[in-house]
Amino acid sequence: MADVIAVLVVGALLLLVLTGATYLISYNGLVQARQTVADAWAVVDLELQRRHDLIPALVHSVQAAAVHERRILDELVARERAASAVERSAAARSGPEDELAASARAVVALRELYPQLNAQANFLRLQHDLAITEDRISAARRFHNLKVAELNRRTEAFPSNVVAGVHGIERGSYFGER
Repeated sequence: MADVIAVLVVGALLLLVLTGATYLISYNGLVQARQTVADAWAVVDLELQRRHDLIPALVHSVQAAAVHERRILDELVARERAASAVERSAAARSGPEDELAASARAVVALRELYPQLNAQANFLRLQHDLAITEDRISAARRFHNLKVAELNRRTEAFPSNVVAGVHGIERGSYFGER
C-alpha cells in the first residue's frame, strides 16, 4: 500500500513539474513572439517615417515644374499629414499608408509629363531614395506580418492559448497586404 502511495505521489509530482515546465515554456515563447512583433513593427514604423520625411522634399522639387499638377501635390501633402496623424498600430496605419504610397507614385510619375524633372538632380535623388524606402517598407511589412502570424499561431494553439489568456497576451495585427 505504501508503494502505491509513493508511486502516486511521485507521479503527481512529475505531472506537476511537467505542467509547470510546459507553462513556463509557453509563457516565454509568447513573450518572445510578442517582443519580436514589436521589434518588427518598430522597423516598419522607422521606414514609414523615412517616407514621411522624403515626401515634403519630393513635393517641393516637383512644385516648380508641375504648376498645373498642384491638385496632386496638395493631395499628397494632405495624405502625408493624415497618415502620420493616425495612431501607431499596424491595423490603423495600413489604409492611410497605402493611399500615401499611391499618391507618392503619382507624383513620381509626373516626370513623364515634365521631362525637365529628369534634369533635376535633387528630384532624381529623391525618387531613388523613395524607391529604396518603398522596398524597405515592403520587406519590413512582410517580416512584420510573418512574425504576427507566428504570434497568432501561439495565441491560438493549446496550451499556449491558456497561458495567453491568463496573461492577457493578445493576437497581433497585420500591417496591410499589398
